[in-house]
Amino acid sequence: MRSDKVFRFWTHFSPLFALCFVAPIFVSPIWAQAPANALPAGTGRDLVAVACTQCHGLKLIMALRDGPVGWRHFVDDMILRGAQLNPEEADTVAQYLSKNLGPGTAPMQSGLKSEPLPPGDGEKLVESHCVLCHDFGRITTVARSKEEWSNTVNNMMTRAGTNIATQDEILTMASYLAAHFGKKPS
Repeated sequence: MRSDKVFRFWTHFSPLFALCFVAPIFVSPIWAQAPANALPAGTGRDLVAVACTQCHGLKLIMALRDGPVGWRHFVDDMILRGAQLNPEEADTVAQYLSKNLGPGTAPMQSGLKSEPLPPGDGEKLVESHCVLCHDFGRITTVARSKEEWSNTVNNMMTRAGTNIATQDEILTMASYLAAHFGKKPS
């Protein structure tokens, strides 16, 4: 008798349960999508809109900033994960992304509280190099050791794909960042 009641209950309410609790799991990525026309115009836009949205939304891609080397690394990684691009299309996508979402375009917004940089040797270098891709909030809220800052700055300059900073400038930026935004001794 009891199982008959349970059966009738689920017969009547399972469609409602599926609609209210299960469907949003599958539909929510659609709500989070930016429309393809939100991407800047250019050769490669349609490839990005189709190939990249097979797994994730455009908002994720549009929030990132990277240079030619960095974007190429991302594209190659995504191909290894299943993105359907031939070598020519991969080149087009990497070029499109570095041109439209690379250094010098609007910086990615971290949403973190931004503070002005304190004065010091390296301040102007950080202002002229780091904010090509990052807002000040991303820079001022992360605590790293001098070695970690050095690795980070070297990595960012390498990903930019150009010689936009000399080794001395990289060391100056790392020293400045460690002095003002370094890890505090325990």
